[in-house]
Amino acid sequence: MPTRLHAALRAVTIVVSGAALVALAACSSTTAPSDDATKYSTGGAHHCSAGESIEIDGASHTHAITGDCGTVVVKGNGNTVRIDRAVSLDVEGESDSVTLASRIGSVVLKGNGIALGAQSIGSVKVTGQNNSVTAPALGAVMIQGDHNVVTTHTKPSDYRVSGQDDDLTLQ
Repeated sequence: MPTRLHAALRAVTIVVSGAALVALAACSSTTAPSDDATKYSTGGAHHCSAGESIEIDGASHTHAITGDCGTVVVKGNGNTVRIDRAVSLDVEGESDSVTLASRIGSVVLKGNGIALGAQSIGSVKVTGQNNSVTAPALGAVMIQGDHNVVTTHTKPSDYRVSGQDDDLTLQ
């Protein structure tokens, strides 16, 4: 017959195990992006809470974005942006440089001279000219423009081009 100590230890074990499962489930879920974006027009360090959307606007600023962002929108020209984590990214400028520290679901580049680097991209759509995308792993890639370069380690799952002098490089 179990003693009170054994029963108490068993109850503590069940509570701790349940809390651990809840914490793991929370870590593995994807937070949906929020509808209202927080806007920044000057450079600096910015943090987004889980699923928060961020909009960067302005010219020639450097931004460091931490946290688990929803959608990040980069507008303006000549910005340098480093993002820890985001669900999606839209870049609508000229000569912007964006680096993603982790995997991202979808990217849309609308502009010219945009440089994008990421660990992994689920899908990327490029409209414009002279853009470069570098990621070891890419899913679907669609390019509508001229003189764009895509560099990856493996062939994308889908690759569609409707421009001229676009280049897919496998390293």
